[in-house]
Amino acid sequence: MSTPTLRFSVVIPTTGSEAKLLPLLDGLARQAFPRSCFEIIVVFDGAAPSPAVAMRMESLGARAVRLEPRSGPPIARNRGAAVARGEFLVSADDDIVPEAGWLANADRRLAVEPHLDVLEGITKKPGVQPVRIRGDESLQYILCNLFVRRSLFEKIGGFQTGYYDARNGAFFREDADLGYSLELAGARIGRDESVVVEHPIEHPRFLDPLRWAKRYEMDALLRTRFPHRFRERIEVHFLGPFRIRRPIVRACFAYVAGFSGALICALTRQAQPAWLCFGLTGLAFLPVWAKWRFEVRRLPVFLLVPFVLVWSYLLGFTRLRSLGASRLEAAGTDGMRPLP
Repeated sequence: MSTPTLRFSVVIPTTGSEAKLLPLLDGLARQAFPRSCFEIIVVFDGAAPSPAVAMRMESLGARAVRLEPRSGPPIARNRGAAVARGEFLVSADDDIVPEAGWLANADRRLAVEPHLDVLEGITKKPGVQPVRIRGDESLQYILCNLFVRRSLFEKIGGFQTGYYDARNGAFFREDADLGYSLELAGARIGRDESVVVEHPIEHPRFLDPLRWAKRYEMDALLRTRFPHRFRERIEVHFLGPFRIRRPIVRACFAYVAGFSGALICALTRQAQPAWLCFGLTGLAFLPVWAKWRFEVRRLPVFLLVPFVLVWSYLLGFTRLRSLGASRLEAAGTDGMRPLP
């Protein structure tokens, strides 16, 4: 009897939350796909499995990898990939719940199109709404539901590790960097709407908007490595025939500028310019507040978001000097040519 092919290696970085991991592991146990054809690798980043998680992992034959101290998701994903044996690496987050047909549907698609190197599934919030709304047909490389041929992942050197700041725990944009690196390496990429996972509502805690804003520290690195793709594909929205680039970021800069101008005018007793600046501040705040669905309870936090985002964004450019040239160079010319 021939040994079954190990098709998938599901790699899950985690900080050890039992409340997140147990539903995910239960979802993996329900997969309508032969257990012998996929492995589960859980990378505990600066953490250890709880007794309940350890017991559930043992029942599934899952492998645990430990990182001490915490090293951040890019390094954790690389460490999991380093011990993986599957044909495809399956990038997952520790708070998703996959549908029962998740792996089976991915396998079916890859069998029909064996030339594909990358397959992006659909990530939904509870219900039917996608986590990210696409402005165009560009792939988004959401790392909680992404299949990458392991040989190609190794060829590009895996994840760039500069997208994590150990000082404040911020991480962001490693997904786009991986995707753009794969594109430049000639990856053949597809999307499949039957490959579905569910992700919880993002940023539910009171101070989460400030943590969200801190992530923009990572924009400078992605912008330096992939300038054209950054401009054309990061947070680009369409309003009819109009293309709007990075509306929240621009609104935050306008808010900070308006608030600063109003403060200066008030201190110098220029009443009319001060009111005009306050008006600009209020208009600029509306898109920021709209992102959080005009939630009143966290309004004091939202008023601070633009300051944190602008500071973090500018901090990212000073941080580039400490990262080293190897993290700043993209693998080839960052053109907008179509994929093979």
